Amino acid sequence: MKNKKHKEVIAKPLGARASRPQSLENAGRMPAYPGKTGGFAITSKETVFLTGRAGMAIHTETGREESGFPERMSTPFFYKAASGDTLVLKDKAYTYFIASYAPVVEEQWLYTYSYAPDQSWTVYQPALTGNQYRTGDYTFPASMYFRLCLQKASGESFDGSESINEIISFESHLPDPPETAPWLKREVERVAQRVSAFREADCPVFALLSDSHYTVNGTWTDTAEAVRLLHEEVKFNGIIHLGDLTDGMVTGAVTRHYAETVLSGLKACGVPVWIALGNHDSNYFKNNPERFSIEEQRALYLAGKEPGYYVDFPKLRLIFIDSYNFDEELRYGYSAESLKRLEEALEGLPQTDKAGKAIIFSHLPPVARLQYWTKALRGEKEMTDILARYRERTLAWVNGHNHADRLDNNEKVPIVSIGNAKCEAFYEHKTEGFVTPERKLGEASQELFDVLMVNGEKGAARFVRFGAGRDRFIAAGTADWQ
Repeated sequence: MKNKKHKEVIAKPLGARASRPQSLENAGRMPAYPGKTGGFAITSKETVFLTGRAGMAIHTETGREESGFPERMSTPFFYKAASGDTLVLKDKAYTYFIASYAPVVEEQWLYTYSYAPDQSWTVYQPALTGNQYRTGDYTFPASMYFRLCLQKASGESFDGSESINEIISFESHLPDPPETAPWLKREVERVAQRVSAFREADCPVFALLSDSHYTVNGTWTDTAEAVRLLHEEVKFNGIIHLGDLTDGMVTGAVTRHYAETVLSGLKACGVPVWIALGNHDSNYFKNNPERFSIEEQRALYLAGKEPGYYVDFPKLRLIFIDSYNFDEELRYGYSAESLKRLEEALEGLPQTDKAGKAIIFSHLPPVARLQYWTKALRGEKEMTDILARYRERTLAWVNGHNHADRLDNNEKVPIVSIGNAKCEAFYEHKTEGFVTPERKLGEASQELFDVLMVNGEKGAARFVRFGAGRDRFIAAGTADWQ
């Protein structure tokens, strides 16, 4: 269960400009400060690098991207335009259609179990720009998201050699970054004070979050800012994400870009980031044909490490395991290899006069009754047997996946399920005992993640909640609400 060395490549943030040749991994400016409100302080105009994909079209009636159209090229990413931004048609041998989307978040995405098409919290409104194919330049009359669909005036098919940036350019004003929202500042101050009150000398402190499910016009920018500002106050030893960085229901290239956006937001703190792979991280959702192999997931999320790995601190071992494989008949659960790595990590935990403890991090819980989506978990009996054998060495099991909070003391070790970082609060598809905190955009309950403080020598841990939900703690082998 040793880490493998891997040179990590961090993608440019969504706000970055690209000067290298066209690629899906280096899209131009994407959602500008999702979750923020207010106007733009305009500075200057720059050309935004666009990404085009031949063979894809955008339906004029639905705004959805569709495959199987060799005579079309569309932009798979959403771009944010401000009033006065312009599209300049440089090659008159082409015409283009602007698919426009209002930055409106519908309540169904927040309060029901549903996933927005194309992972975008926007509303398609063709009336904003019209549904005709254009032959000249265009100036945006208002702030909106948009995508483009191009065709050749001759009606010929695209052969893949065409570069969208040689055909059309997006000239965009560069807004100054908005000021931090007052509610976010207040919550950072509150949580920092609470962490300071409970913090013990020489005990590590971590940011802990799960299920960010990145969406266009969502709240990830606020979440990343909250983690960064809190890090400036409390100095995290590392950041733990329990999986499902995105919905995993768009093309592989777009999902990679969104996942890299989440990762780069966390890595901006300058401390290690550790991931436990989630089911959506395989890009399988809604029968997505562009699924990620385990090798692709390792490269994208784990810096090349095996899905099972551990990190050591004095008197503490953090163990990360995977819990999903779409190639298995029973997709959810723990493979023989995962179980072996876990047991080796627990067996190898240094035992001295003042023995340390391990915390196991997974996307899923260890037993099926603590989640909704499957009646059985692969390897469940073997997992509970391992936990029974090493219960004296295991401080807790911590997982996400359920989009709700729960504490369970009925297995061999305390089990702590944490809610979703994505601003979402649905109540269906959850078993008895789960707590779904109320969420609301534009206030502290929009956010949900924990500050985890651990004393391995004492076998104690404290979870201080940022945003929606309550604090929790573990002491004497039992988890409880604060």
